[in-house]
Amino acid sequence: MSTKAVSVEARLAIGAQVVLEEVSGASVTQICREYGISRDTYYRYRRRMLQEGVEGLVPRSTRPRNSPRATPADVVAVVVAKHDELVEQGWDGGAQSVHDWLTSQGVQAPSARTCHKILRDHGRTTPTPSKRPKSSYRRFEAMHPNGVWQLDGHGVELVEGSAVVLRFQDDHSRMLMGSLAAPSENGQDTWTCLLQAMDRHGKPAFIQCDNGSAFTARLTRGGGYSTFESKLHRIGVGMINSSPGHPQTNGKKEREWRTLDQWLAARPTAADLPQLQQLLDAYDVLFNTQRPHQGIGGVTPASRYASSDKAVADASELTQRQFIREVTLSPAGYFDLPGARVALGVAWARAKLQYLVDQDHAVLFHDNRLLAHIRLDPAKIETPKGERHYVRVTARP
Repeated sequence: MSTKAVSVEARLAIGAQVVLEEVSGASVTQICREYGISRDTYYRYRRRMLQEGVEGLVPRSTRPRNSPRATPADVVAVVVAKHDELVEQGWDGGAQSVHDWLTSQGVQAPSARTCHKILRDHGRTTPTPSKRPKSSYRRFEAMHPNGVWQLDGHGVELVEGSAVVLRFQDDHSRMLMGSLAAPSENGQDTWTCLLQAMDRHGKPAFIQCDNGSAFTARLTRGGGYSTFESKLHRIGVGMINSSPGHPQTNGKKEREWRTLDQWLAARPTAADLPQLQQLLDAYDVLFNTQRPHQGIGGVTPASRYASSDKAVADASELTQRQFIREVTLSPAGYFDLPGARVALGVAWARAKLQYLVDQDHAVLFHDNRLLAHIRLDPAKIETPKGERHYVRVTARP
């Protein structure tokens, strides 16, 4: 049977002939010649017109009756149901999340790409502007659990008034180490939250935080140390401060707050601090042990935390307060570290980067994207500028 497309005009002419009942051998030949169709095609559409009416003139779908590669209906139903369940519970319901949740629950899930197609076909996606692939980013990350805990505070609304959630999160595993519902961002409650976290998980080597006055006195007139910083120093825990005006260096925490806000929005608003604390305790358990985390390969934070050796705070090596510095590269695309000149190339001319130096180790990043780990030569750190060694960093702006 010919698969040649039959024009609308030809199909209408056939329909008109049927309605007028003026079909004869001559008229059939004339119509076929005029519209470039065969007699078989003419009579096929004539038969459909007589059996189905005008709808018989509509072209049949060329889609195969059977598609061996189509996703089975039961799998489609599982994907859609999981998406709806996640959204209802306040979690992200995107394709990758659906795939990771199903996989973590022992379900043989289709790929994230297939999940996206299923969700799109069922009206479960919202078009968004294209983004840079996540795989192109290398984030700053502590090498071991308990190496760095990120500290931050976040405001939330109560039925009447507001509160602040104080939280410590392990930088390596993304595990939430402790959360506390507090009336404000203050040093006393921050210390209480830290003591509770250390009682459960041990002591971190460093705390990384922004420059909030509850955490550090770095930006106050005269400098010095806040009460919280002094307490950290006494127990042998170092502090790393983000550079002023760049809270994105605390990026993992900023993203996690959005996840918490979405989860809280799916539940009745807490009336007071005790109710908010109950919600936080439940959230921390689910986040740590149930929710697959895309930033660590789809495993849970608790499993990653448990699978690696823990860093140990060493008071004997505790240095002065450390903070993330910002530097503007030269027109040739380089800048100087103690004992080293770091060159990225002219593509980075006058770019602003951030870096952290810890004794003979430096970490370089740009807008929270890790660019390089740099090992400094201890023998040259204190030498004159002319004896600095050169470090070449290959990275795209």
